[in-house]
Amino acid sequence: MDKKIPCNIIVGTEAFSLSAANELEEEIVRKSAKLINEKMQFYQQKNGIKSTQRLLALAALDFVMSNLKFDLLHTDLQESVFDKVQELEKMIDNVSTEF
Repeated sequence: MDKKIPCNIIVGTEAFSLSAANELEEEIVRKSAKLINEKMQFYQQKNGIKSTQRLLALAALDFVMSNLKFDLLHTDLQESVFDKVQELEKMIDNVSTEF
């Protein structure tokens, strides 16, 4: 049985004791907490917001918006690649029917 890796983090003013399945997951959890805290600090300095709850809400909104933008760009890229592959397949079919 795999041993879980303890992962103690602080997000905002809250401490969390989590378990990671492996070192990669632990690294992702720690980096995520760091990014959230940095985003909260950014909004606190930029807007002078003191409420941890408001800072967390803005950080969450920012990350979700970034994720949605990435998903949209990824979908557009995927469709573009798919269209190009279809074009290439048609060109190959045309060349192969000529011979």
